[in-house]
Amino acid sequence: MASEAVPQNYANHAHRPIAWSIVWLICLLGVVAAAWAAIRDRTLVAHVVLLIAVGLLGTVSLLRVFVLRVQDRIIRLEMQVRLTRLGLVREFEQLEHRQLIALRFASDPEMTTLAQRAIAGKLTPTQIKQAVTNWQGDRFRT
Repeated sequence: MASEAVPQNYANHAHRPIAWSIVWLICLLGVVAAAWAAIRDRTLVAHVVLLIAVGLLGTVSLLRVFVLRVQDRIIRLEMQVRLTRLGLVREFEQLEHRQLIALRFASDPEMTTLAQRAIAGKLTPTQIKQAVTNWQGDRFRT
């Protein structure tokens, strides 16, 4: 992949799934078109099509939410294993979920210091990511 040639860092790490965004936009346009048809025609078929369009948009939206929740659970487990391996069990229990997600980009040598700073200073995920000096890319996100 061409994107793997570019090292990941704070400036380019955000993942925006374009295909999902396009599908969601198409579903939204379907809802708008179905609503317009239901208002114009006022037939049972037009209203059923509107319900199906709303259901499809809801389904696509929920699928994304569920995928992100599973991904967050996997990241939490990954970070629990990493922090336990590094002797940071107490820190794992004190870190907020969003802090754990941000810390996954840190290398093992800087993890102890950064985790302790995150707890003591109540650092936000953005502050944690900006403090990472040896960025560990995550290319498996969905």
